[in-house]
Amino acid sequence: MKMLLSVVALAGLTLSCDIHQHVHAMMAQDSGPPKSAATAIAGQWQMSLQTPHGPMKAELQVKQDGTKIKGTCETDHMGSLALTGTVDGKKISFTIEVQDGQKITFSGAIDGKKMSGTTDLENGEWSATRI
Repeated sequence: MKMLLSVVALAGLTLSCDIHQHVHAMMAQDSGPPKSAATAIAGQWQMSLQTPHGPMKAELQVKQDGTKIKGTCETDHMGSLALTGTVDGKKISFTIEVQDGQKITFSGAIDGKKMSGTTDLENGEWSATRI
């Protein structure tokens, strides 16, 4: 009888340890770094852009759905251009379709009512202020 009780107790202890390890493994998977909330940037922005042909001004009209953004970039020289991209915390990345499928990629950081960064153009730097 003692032998039977010992076997049952050992089996229960082993099962308990397995469950405990499984729970810890699940908690470790869920305890990764918290995901960044997207900074709200919807609205109008006045952008300055350095291009190989000199400085350029544009107005951005941005709509936001969570981390996804889309909208338009209005310039005197090129008219209304499509804008699409993402926001991850205070980081922003977007592309503007210029012409014939060509795109300019922008990346940068958001700081309150300002944002700035670089483009894939030669010496391409940009900044924008909320209006």
